[in-house]
Amino acid sequence: MNLLKLRPEDCSAFGRLVLQYLQENPHTNMSQLAKQVKISRAGLGWICLKRSSPDEETAIKIAQTIGADMTKVARLVYENKLENLSNLGGLNYLTHLERGSAKRAIPAEDAIVGLNAIFHAFHYVTRSVPDIEKPSDFQIYKQAYEVVKTQFLKAKKTSKRQNSSARASGETSV
Repeated sequence: MNLLKLRPEDCSAFGRLVLQYLQENPHTNMSQLAKQVKISRAGLGWICLKRSSPDEETAIKIAQTIGADMTKVARLVYENKLENLSNLGGLNYLTHLERGSAKRAIPAEDAIVGLNAIFHAFHYVTRSVPDIEKPSDFQIYKQAYEVVKTQFLKAKKTSKRQNSSARASGETSV
């Protein structure tokens, strides 16, 4: 029985992880889990939904309580944030061109691949840095999310020189 009274199809991947834990641990119900994490039962239900995401502190508490991998939880939380942006029409590439501007929708899947690529690139670049000096995977995913959101999805000015060289090489603008 689903003690959260949530349908898996209404939940984010993070929420389905919580549902799975509760199904595999019938001795724990939603109220007990919420109490362990120090949030309300309704709050736990809310953050499991697709349209919501837990903050870092809450997600870490839940992950520790249910024995989930922190990196996986961070990935699921920030992928869900990108999916929510997409559902709100916020995953758009915007550019200003010489004769106006262009806006193109970015598929959520592409943004998620970018998010994960930035995360992995950070790990690759800092592989020789001692672990104690590195930010947590949650912090890295947060930075990667911000890079995707602000660097790829904000209006950018394209210079006349870039436009001219793109036309000369046969490239088409966005």
